[in-house]
Amino acid sequence: MRKILIVILLLCLFIPIAVFADLTELTKFNVVYQNSKTILSDSSSKTIATDNIMKKEIYPIEISKMTTSFKIIKYRCDEKMQICGYWIEAFRNGKTVATNSPIWISPPPIDAFISESYDKDSDIVTVTLKEDPKLAVEQVLQQYVDNQPIGTPVIGTKA
Repeated sequence: MRKILIVILLLCLFIPIAVFADLTELTKFNVVYQNSKTILSDSSSKTIATDNIMKKEIYPIEISKMTTSFKIIKYRCDEKMQICGYWIEAFRNGKTVATNSPIWISPPPIDAFISESYDKDSDIVTVTLKEDPKLAVEQVLQQYVDNQPIGTPVIGTKA
């Protein structure tokens, strides 16, 4: 009986150590940029860059992805507050999505996701990004729309 008790106590001591040892070997991530980065990483630079790019667009901008589509009707950036707002309309399978415009994003995103690959031999995930404020905004808004239910949209402010 005593030997069984000692074995159980030893197992209780060594099992957590063995589990912890496995947790210390984590997958490594490598982030690469498709082009060089030109926009500074501070929020005001992101706001200015996004505003300059979005000013050049003709509205509404329509973005369609599989079953969900949306339009950016208009936008507004506030450099002092380092924030950009987007008024959108969205549809999923022909039905209106319950968005709440404007959708404010702070700081404005500038890096767009391009691809991800996994090398199982070296256990490294490589994520490819591209500095593209317009595409980055579209990706953030697409995620927002994809997470909203079907229903009546709300517009919080007209300006």
